[in-house]
This record gives sequence, C-alpha cells and structure tokens, in this order.
Amino acid sequence: MSHQDTPKIYTLKDIEPIVSDPQFAKELIDAIQNGFVAYSQGKFNAAPVQTLGAPPMAPFIDGVENYCAQTCVKSGYITGESHYVIKVASGGHPHPNSGSMQLYSQTTGKFEMLLLDDGLLTELRTAAVGAVAARLLAPNLCVRDANGENKMCIGILGTGVQARFQVRYLAHVTDCRRIRVWGRTEKNTTQFIKDMEAEGWSICAVESPQHLLEAPDDDWYCPLIVTTTSSREPLLKFTHLGHQKRPVHITCIGSDSTGKIELNPKLVEAADLLVADSRLQTKERGEFEEALRRGLISLGRVIELGELVREKESWRVREDDNRITIFDSSGVAVQDCIIATMFARKVMQKS
Repeated sequence: MSHQDTPKIYTLKDIEPIVSDPQFAKELIDAIQNGFVAYSQGKFNAAPVQTLGAPPMAPFIDGVENYCAQTCVKSGYITGESHYVIKVASGGHPHPNSGSMQLYSQTTGKFEMLLLDDGLLTELRTAAVGAVAARLLAPNLCVRDANGENKMCIGILGTGVQARFQVRYLAHVTDCRRIRVWGRTEKNTTQFIKDMEAEGWSICAVESPQHLLEAPDDDWYCPLIVTTTSSREPLLKFTHLGHQKRPVHITCIGSDSTGKIELNPKLVEAADLLVADSRLQTKERGEFEEALRRGLISLGRVIELGELVREKESWRVREDDNRITIFDSSGVAVQDCIIATMFARKVMQKS
C-alpha cells in the first residue's frame, strides 16, 4: 500500500473534541432518526451481526465472576451514500471498552478512514437512539405541583458507561433533570450519583428495579425508564400492570445479544405498543426475543422505529395517552454508518 493509499487514522484524542460538542449530539439524534427511516424503507444494506465471546460461543476467559465480555462486529451501508462502514466494538466485564470503525468509499472500495474510538462512537450512537425513542414515546416528564416543582422522574436501570450517556442525551429532548437509579452494587450506584449530580442532575437511588415501575408515591413516579444492564435474568416484572393506570415508556438498551434479558416476558406481552430498531434482528437478540420464543407475542405486533417515525398517530402526544410502550434497541449497523460518516464530514470541514 502506497503512502497515498494509507487511510487517515483518528485516535480517541482526535475524536473526543468533535463528538463532545452539544451541537454534534443534537445533529446526531436527528440523523439517527432519519437513518432508521431509511432502514425501514429498505435503503440500508446490513450484513449479519457477529457476536464473539458471548453465548452460544465460548467466553474469551474462563472462571471470571460476573463475566459479560463480548465483541460485536456490525457492518453495512445506506444505498447512495458516500461510505460503507465496518464497526468492531468490545467491552463488558472484565474487558474495558475498545473498538474501531472503518470507512470505505462506496465509489472506489478504498479504505479511507480508521477511527480508533475505543467504543465511544458506539456509546454515543446508542444514546442517540434512546433520545429518539424518548422524544416520540415518553410521557410528559415535566408535570409541576402547586409549588411549581416538577414531580416526574426518569428511571435508570444500571450505572455503567451507557447509563451515563443515555442520561446526557436525554437532556437534549427533555427538561426533566430528576433521576431514580438502581445499580447492582452500592459502590457503583454511589459513584453514578456523584458523577451525574456534578453534571446538574438531581438523583436518588432505589432499593430494587421494581421500584422504578411501582413508585410508592408521586414524587418517585418514573414515566420514562431506561434499562442499560447486561442481565441474563429479568429485572423488571409485570405485576404492577393490574392497578397501574399511569403511562410508562421503557427503552431497553442492555439486551444486545442472544440470551440477555431485562424485562419479564409477561411485561412485554402486556405492553400496548412494541417498537424495535430492527424487526428482523429482534427475533434473535434483544428484549422481545424470549416473549417471541414463548409465543407470548407475534412478530406482527412489533413495529420498527423507522416505521414509528413515519406513523405520527402512534406517537405519544396526548396527555391522556396512558399506554405502556416499550422500545427495544439491540443495535443496528445503520447507527454506526450515521455516526462514522458524520464524524468524517466534520473533520473534512475543519480541514
């Protein structure tokens, strides 16, 4: 390979200043929404997802307590756009986040750009789709009492890197700054609260995941819940639905590979609207996988996010809309194409 053919290489140090700009986040949320419309219209070409190090494959390392490491390879391209993208993202205990994105010209096939992002771009594109789902489906998160105090909360299940980015990106689509959080360990929960309070959020911990659904009083009510764990056992149950009359939207982020699950399948069955990033993908990975396997729901009940964007009558716009809605994000390569090409355009504009 000649020097002229060498791809441009950008490290995390080069990437962070560009993607940390709030304007980049706002543009990314809109671009991800539009990207899913293209996906549902058949304009995105996705190769099969590869997941290494997680069931049904052997773990990378044997004998590690709470092992949840995996590497995902996703690739594809939007017809008529400039590049196709191959993304590799690794992470999960005991591995730190790592990864890269490769951009190839659709016109020439030339390897033009390598983004050594350590998984940051995957975190951001995932946070962006959570913001899209909240913008379309979350109930009103700013209901004030007689004293002008907002009593609504955002429920966060998990205290890791993605939980933090979900919160940061939600700030672009809601004015609510109150959070109720559950984490597996007191140490991680305490650190999460400290970190996010420093960014201007008001946060309290709850004793169990179910407290996010079954608020003991209005001051703890979470109309929006975001799940971000790597659990392989259901954490949120469906028992509240017999008496729950308040609207709830749940965005599920953690179940990104086969066997992961955060919601009891009965809760999925009881929901009024089920939305997935990819109908094809939701059969083999994600939060609806187990409910589909048991026959509790049919694939026909699931609509894609890109379809939802175009079906405005399904958005939550009325104050009396008491539906329980669930969005399942297992991650689609269109998100990687969107954020990688966005970054490429930004650096080219600067040069």
